[in-house]
Amino acid sequence: MDHAVRTPLVSLLLGAALASAASAQGYLTPPVAPPENPVTAEKAVLGKILFWDEQLSSDGSMACGTCHIPSVGGAELRSGPATRFPGPDGVFGTADDGFGSPGVVSTDGFGHFEPSALFGFEPQVTGRYAPSPITAGYFQDLFWDGRATSKFTDPLTGATAIASGGALESQSLGPLLSDVEMAEPARGFADLSARIASARPLALATNLPQDVQVALQSHPTYPDLFTQAFGTADITPVRIAFALATYQRTLVADRTPWDDFQRGVPGALTAPQQRGMVAFETTAACAVCHTPPLFANNNYHALALRPSSEDIGRAAVTGYPWDEGKFKTPSLRNVALRNHWFHNGAPQMQDLRDTVAIYGTGVGGGFDNLDPVLNGLIIPPAEVDDITEFLHALTDPRVAAETYPFDRPTLRFERAVPNPEPTGLGAVAGSGGTAPELILTPAPFLGSANFRVGVTGGLGGAFGAMRLRVLDLGGFPAALGVRTLPLPGGPIVLDGVGPGEGYATWSFPLTTSPELLGLKLEGQWWVRDAAAPGGVARSERFIMTVE
Repeated sequence: MDHAVRTPLVSLLLGAALASAASAQGYLTPPVAPPENPVTAEKAVLGKILFWDEQLSSDGSMACGTCHIPSVGGAELRSGPATRFPGPDGVFGTADDGFGSPGVVSTDGFGHFEPSALFGFEPQVTGRYAPSPITAGYFQDLFWDGRATSKFTDPLTGATAIASGGALESQSLGPLLSDVEMAEPARGFADLSARIASARPLALATNLPQDVQVALQSHPTYPDLFTQAFGTADITPVRIAFALATYQRTLVADRTPWDDFQRGVPGALTAPQQRGMVAFETTAACAVCHTPPLFANNNYHALALRPSSEDIGRAAVTGYPWDEGKFKTPSLRNVALRNHWFHNGAPQMQDLRDTVAIYGTGVGGGFDNLDPVLNGLIIPPAEVDDITEFLHALTDPRVAAETYPFDRPTLRFERAVPNPEPTGLGAVAGSGGTAPELILTPAPFLGSANFRVGVTGGLGGAFGAMRLRVLDLGGFPAALGVRTLPLPGGPIVLDGVGPGEGYATWSFPLTTSPELLGLKLEGQWWVRDAAAPGGVARSERFIMTVE
């Protein structure tokens, strides 16, 4: 059996790529930082704290790191139906579905819950799968389509903050204002800076890494941390971006078995992995695009996994029709840790071997605009197995185990007991035979100017109210009594029309007053509904504690 069949073009490209790979062969070295933002320990630890702080989102439900967990290769830890997006046809369960990252529940410009056309009152899901930040510092442009460019511009002044090499800085600010990923629609940089200035760093996280603990012992507030990193307490978009980018440039995954093999440790790779390495760099032509030591080439290719019309990829940035369906070649470092692959999460791929095998069919994904590199390429099953084994040799054990510098805190969404916590008790059905349902995604943290609890599934147009009971006064003296606390609960008219279509939002501003810390409340939505016993339909009760 022939080991491979190739067109002359592929053979030519292969020869050039392998020559390039040979000259670049060697273990990974740290990425180069732009001169405008040199790496310092103070900026790096500030960036680490910011990256893992869920308070940077409008509702306290999302950190930058929520979608970039090291133990799954810097990608999305969450899985299942909650991570599926319906594709351009807008219909779940069809061929154009993909996997992305759950973000925030849809809201209007006032921070009130508003149903999304695709996701209703469930967290919205991004239309592309999260790429890894662990190798992001090595790329000229970032995001799957490369829209975060090497030149970084101050979003407030329009001035050039980094002339070249600032893709990480360019990328870092986008999710913070995205109304799918982390923000309310009306959020601006002034809101973000004010939120950071008033937040207690990592107040919602537990199990803080040692370097973070040390930093917070001597600099317990964000103004302190920014002063330590930049000389003054000013919290600006440029400084936020500089810190986040600096942290990511410290994530150098250079202790893989492959790196050890390059350093002269002959037993670092197993026999199948060594065979896979040879196939990877020769007959399978993988190194054409996934060039060592980064195992990427800072370029864009179309694999024709889906019609390019579904997501035109790079063409949205360049405007060139020949770029339709092209996406950035990701680094294969830590690829074996991932749950999904490719820009759309590739629902058709069950495991890592499937992702290797797709390259060896001779037809790529079978759709339009297939990259010429893949034309006629056929990889025998034995080589597919060996290459798959080789890809496991690109895992840095520190990434898999989440040890320094890839350590991180435990995030709010990972808690065994959520806060707020639904109790499962007290629900009373109304019209249509269903009880109102709670929306409890926001976090009740000190300084949240718009903490909110939503209700859906009630009677549209009816009056509703949040009924609250204090369980623990927190820092308030018991003598003040319950009635002196600022607990708004007046009537609200539910939006929507008819049984089961009503929804509303109750807001409770949580000031920075330390007395609120530890305040524990039990709450329940009541909705006027003649079809309910006693004329009131009720949600289940929930318990929340101000953090």
